[in-house]
Formats: sequence, structure tokens, C-alpha cells
Amino acid sequence: MSVWLDLIRGLAALAVVIGHAVQLRIYTGPFPFTIMFQKNAVVVFFVLSGMVIAASVDRDRKTLSSFALARISRIVPVALGAIAFSLTVAALDVALPGVPVHIEDLKWADGGETLLAILFLSESHTSGYPPNAPYWSLCYEVWFYVLFAAATYLTGANRAVWLLLLAAVAGPNILLLLPVWLLGVVLIRLPLARRVPLGLALAFLLLGFAALFAIPGWAMSGFGLLRQVAPWSLGHSLYAVTDLVLALAIAAALAGLRTLSGQGWVLPERAEPMIRWGANMSFSLYLLHWPLLKLVNMTGLAAGTDPLAFVAIISGVIAISGAFATITEHKRFVIRDWVERMLRRPRLASTT
Repeated sequence: MSVWLDLIRGLAALAVVIGHAVQLRIYTGPFPFTIMFQKNAVVVFFVLSGMVIAASVDRDRKTLSSFALARISRIVPVALGAIAFSLTVAALDVALPGVPVHIEDLKWADGGETLLAILFLSESHTSGYPPNAPYWSLCYEVWFYVLFAAATYLTGANRAVWLLLLAAVAGPNILLLLPVWLLGVVLIRLPLARRVPLGLALAFLLLGFAALFAIPGWAMSGFGLLRQVAPWSLGHSLYAVTDLVLALAIAAALAGLRTLSGQGWVLPERAEPMIRWGANMSFSLYLLHWPLLKLVNMTGLAAGTDPLAFVAIISGVIAISGAFATITEHKRFVIRDWVERMLRRPRLASTT
């Protein structure tokens, strides 16, 4: 099952890259999907993320500090590296002669926005980080982790107070998509979700696949419904209603896939190394692809309607992101050990 989940994670990251490349007009040939193509992939990411975090906590029952260290060592190096690269590309866009290719880069030196991004607050009571548009979902995900950790490791009145305070800081838009992420937790912790009958498993899988194409058609209706009760700017939560419906279908599909994988639906062993590699650099690919695609536009190397050129560009983005992953997310255990040593030093000094 873990190989299937890695394959889905890798394909979701690739879908985001392809969708954004079309959005930035790097490829202008035939493309059968709308902007919801990459948005749907983020919904898949959120459900998978909830599953992975819940499974990790239930397996190891870490302390709050060890949970925080694990998340920090994985997220912060990639996030800081992506922010630095995004700012470099934006500064280059402004420095080149003529009007910047991407007008939002004129705000690249806004220290306040960069500080909010570093603190993962770009989507709390505001919306967006112009140098790297996809960064929004990481801000959501980090606050999902924070709220989940508070609910898991704190108890009694202490937990209630901290949850209220953290929810206020996270902001209403992040809370609107929290149920999407929590569906992944439900998939791990609800016994019923682990016992889908074989007769329903394939139907659930087909339902999830069909929902990826059907739900976008209802997105504007869902937005209109939510807009009536949410007078603030909804940011990236404007489709929260249909995102939740899609997440329910995706969760059902994953529950069905778990049953099918236990009944012999397995991927070829020879494909596993490539699938694992793709999954293990998907976070870097997600955060680095936007500035890389902007760089392609700035250099005038867009593919136009040539599909082979488009494949070459996407392959280049994947290769660079993979190299970036080797010095960031692949080093998370080294980084975590280093941070733990740094934290132990003051304690050792105080006892001598």
C-alpha cells in the first residue's frame, strides 16, 4: 500500500507542475483540463498528508518535541531554500531590461511578505506569497500539523486554550480546509475505513477517479454557497465546499485501494525504486517548480505548442528539483540529529 501511496503522491506533484506550466503559458498546445487540475492535486496531497502524519504518530507515539523536530527538519530546509531561490528569480526578473515578465515580481523585496512566508503565515488573515504562488498550501499544511499536535499531545483545559489560540492565529481560511486534511487522519484511525468489503473497493476507487473530473464542474456553485456565509476574502479556500466533497471521494478511493492492495493489487517490484525516488523528491518539486517555470518564461524557452519541448522542460524541472531534494529533504534525518545535539548542549552545560 505504501508504494501505491508514493505513486499517487508523485503523480499529484507532477499534475501540479504540468498544470502550472500551462497556467504560465509555457505550453500552449492542446490541454483538456482547467486550472482545477492542479487544485485537485493539492486536495489529494492534503488527504495523503493527514494519513501519513496520523500513521506516524500512531506507530511511534512520539512526544510533542520529537513530533515538532521531525516536522521542522523536513519542512524548514526545503521551505527556506525555495524562498531564497524564488526571491533570486524575482529579483532577476526585475533587474533584466524592460518590464518584468511576471508583474508580481515587482514586490520581491517586500520584507514583510517574506517574513510571513518564513513563519508560514502567508495565508493567515492575508493571502499569497507572490514570489512562489504554490507556497500557499505549505502554509495551510503547517498549521494543520500544529493544530493536530496540540489536539494530540495536550490534555484538558490546556489543550482547549491552545487550540483556540492557535486556531485564531491560523485564521478562518485554514480552518475551512482543515476537514479535508482530517479525512486522512480518519482513514488511519477509523476501523470501518480499514475494512472496506472487496465488492465495494473497486467501486470506491472508480468513484474517487471520477470525482477528479466531475467535482470541478460544481466548484462555482460551492463557492457561491460559501460566499454567502463568509464575508471575508476566502483566498485559497474559496472552493472549500467542493474540496471537501472531492476529499471524501478521494478518501473512499484510498480506503478501497487499501483493500485491493491486500488482495494482490501490487505494483511491479522493478518500478518501486523509481516510484520511491519520485515520492521522496515531490516536496522539493512542489516548492521549486514555480520559480523554475518562471525562469523558463524569462529566458524565452517556452515550449509553445511543441509537446516534445514541453516534456523536455518538465523533465528539466524534475531533474533540478531532484538535485535540490538531495541537499534538503533527503538530509532531514541529519538535520534532525544536528538540531537535537544543539538542544542537548545547554542541558548538559547546566548540569555540569
